[in-house]
Amino acid sequence: MADDKIEICWDTLYAEVNAWRGECMHHIAVAEKAVTETLLLLDSVKPEAMKIALRHLIGQRFEDLSAATGPGGPFAEASKAAHKAIEGYREHESFRALLCHGVAQVTATRNGAWLLVIRSLSIRAKQAEETKAVFEKTDADKKLAQLKSDGKKLLTTLGQLREKLKKNASV
Repeated sequence: MADDKIEICWDTLYAEVNAWRGECMHHIAVAEKAVTETLLLLDSVKPEAMKIALRHLIGQRFEDLSAATGPGGPFAEASKAAHKAIEGYREHESFRALLCHGVAQVTATRNGAWLLVIRSLSIRAKQAEETKAVFEKTDADKKLAQLKSDGKKLLTTLGQLREKLKKNASV
């Protein structure tokens, strides 16, 4: 009987997983920077009586930008596309929390591909909430592609909004 075992190089698997995780976090950070830049610009061009929240946590900044650009918000008319992109991107918030705060365990499939298990523990309404996600390499690659695509849409629409607001402010 032939030995059909695949020899696994764990250093390579860990390097691949860490590279994937790092690339995901890079794209998330770029989107978060664009949200913050946009909030700061909204605050600088707003009418004096208007208030734009500039809170510390990134989740709060997404909420603040969504409120400012959404229906009934002070910049709703100028930013319908931006609001839609913000809300679309917010689907990645739980992934971000898991990726940044979860404990990772790397394992391998029979064919030698990596498999990532991420576990996190948080507190919601004074109750422990455990989250576990499993990413096979092929699914992880799809997740990264979606993150990039949604991030690009967000960056483009927020950039267009900032340009529009800068032009209107200088008129």
